[in-house]
Amino acid sequence: MAPVQAASLCTPDEPVVFACHVGSKLVSLCRSAGDRGMLSYRFGKPDSVELRYPDPGQQAGAAFTVKSAPLVGGGETTVAFRRGAYTYTVYSKVARGADGVSPEFEDGVIVSRRGKVLSRMRCEDGGEGFREPVAAVAVK
Repeated sequence: MAPVQAASLCTPDEPVVFACHVGSKLVSLCRSAGDRGMLSYRFGKPDSVELRYPDPGQQAGAAFTVKSAPLVGGGETTVAFRRGAYTYTVYSKVARGADGVSPEFEDGVIVSRRGKVLSRMRCEDGGEGFREPVAAVAVK
């Protein structure tokens, strides 16, 4: 496997769609080189990726669901996939802050099982949101 880019689990030939730190680990959405519609999800550390979706050598096709929703002062975009009974949702949102003026940004990953949230991991480095439009992803 080729070396990963700094602060993501994507290889150098894969554009980074989303990446951030959650604790000592990274979460990344990578776009396959040469295929604007294919994404892959990776979670873990550069030297030990704990979760990959789809599995290496498999096509994700329409396995990712992309949604956008308006929020007061901004909006939220999510990219989700199911693996067995679990749903993994990468999100980026901006909304009006508590002061009613300043925007608040939040990125992260939510892991749920049969609709019940098991883990909500917020990006500790603030994330950068989605670095390119995700609407071009094959949608389920």
